[in-house]
Amino acid sequence: MPAPRRSISLAALVIPPAALLASVAVLVLGIWMTIAENDALVAALNSPDATAADVYGGQSRVVVAGAVLTAGILAVVISLATVAVTGTIRAFAPRLAPAAAPASDQEADGFGDIDDLDTDDLDIDDLDTDDLDTDDLDTEADLDGVEAVPRPAHPADAADPR
Repeated sequence: MPAPRRSISLAALVIPPAALLASVAVLVLGIWMTIAENDALVAALNSPDATAADVYGGQSRVVVAGAVLTAGILAVVISLATVAVTGTIRAFAPRLAPAAAPASDQEADGFGDIDDLDTDDLDIDDLDTDDLDTDDLDTEADLDGVEAVPRPAHPADAADPR
C-alpha cells in the first residue's frame, strides 16, 4: 500500500478551479461584448441616420469590450498555469511515512524481553577477579601545575566576571 500523502488545504483545492471558472466567465463576457458592440458600430456606420455619438461612442465601446476580452484571455492563461502548478506541487509533495505497527506479543518474544532473562544461573560470588590487573591503573591523576578554578555559588555569579 503506498504511503499517504500530506493533505492539502481546502482553499488550495477550491480556489484555482474557481478562479478558472471566473476567468472563463470574463472571457465569454468579453467575447459577447465585442461582438455586440462591433455589430452596433457597423450598423451605425451603415445607417444614414447615425449621429456622431453613435459612431464615435461605438468605437469607444468596442475598445472597452476588447479590453474585457483581453483580460479574460489573460485570466484564463494565468488560471490554467495556477491549476498546473498546484497539481505539480501535489504530485511531488513528500509522502508521509507510514506509522510503524506495534509488534505483537509473538514477534516481541523473539527479540528477548528483559522479563525473559534467566538470573537464577548468575552468581556474583563465582566471578573470578584474580586475573584483573589493577596495579597499573592510576587512580590519582597527576595534577601538578594545574590551577583549581573555584565554582561560583550561584549561576548568576558566573555571568558576572568581577
